[in-house]
This record gives sequence, structure tokens and C-alpha cells, in this order.
Amino acid sequence: MSDPWASAKAPLDACEKLFSICETGDLDDLRGVLAHGAVVWHNTDEMLVDVEGTVRTLKAIRGAASEFRYVDVNREPPPTSFVQQHTLIVKTPNRSIRDVCCCIGWVKDGRVTRIDAYHDSAATGVMPHRQK
Repeated sequence: MSDPWASAKAPLDACEKLFSICETGDLDDLRGVLAHGAVVWHNTDEMLVDVEGTVRTLKAIRGAASEFRYVDVNREPPPTSFVQQHTLIVKTPNRSIRDVCCCIGWVKDGRVTRIDAYHDSAATGVMPHRQK
């Protein structure tokens, strides 16, 4: 009998690597886990952001943050994708954010091709990278 979870290993590994990179801050490594042409969509602005835009945005947020970490993480493995629910804690000199989020990611050949991120816009308001 085959292992029903075998096909879930690559998407879950990609998910783990993606969020570990975001949390630890070596954001240039994102280019290795995100596929060429990958996009990230956020419900808060309904825009698709390419890899370079994603790296820039995360660098801006992390640059303003004294704390950036994921807690209460729950991952589920659909066959060619992943679903991660988490709470993102971000602290900057001016504010603290507790963002309850759900991300759906699609993976091909071990690399993330798309992420749809559903953030609690009431909690996040204007993120540090969007402030003028």
C-alpha cells in the first residue's frame, strides 16, 4: 500500500522553508524557494506581487520590526499545495501588530508558484512598508 502522505512532503517542505526564511530574515533566500514567475496575492489590496516585490516588501516590514515571528502555526497538505494558518507578531517602535492569517500556496517541482494570503485587515491596518 502506498503512503497517502508521500505527495504532501514537497509542498509541506516548501511551506516550512518559505516561512522559516521570512521569520529568520535572510530574505534573499526567498528567490530559491519561490519559482520563477511566482506571485503573491493579498486580500487586503487584491494585487499580485512578483518575487522581487515580495522580497522588497518583506525587507521593508522586517527593517521596521523589532520582532517578527509566527505563532499558532497549523499546516495542512493538499496534494500539490499547502495551507498554513498562523498568527504573525510584528513589533515596530510605533506599534504592535497581531495578524491572524491564512495562506494557501501552490508548489511545483518543490518551489512555490503562488501564494494567496488572507490577512486580518482590521488588525494590520497600514503596514510599515505602506506608510509614507
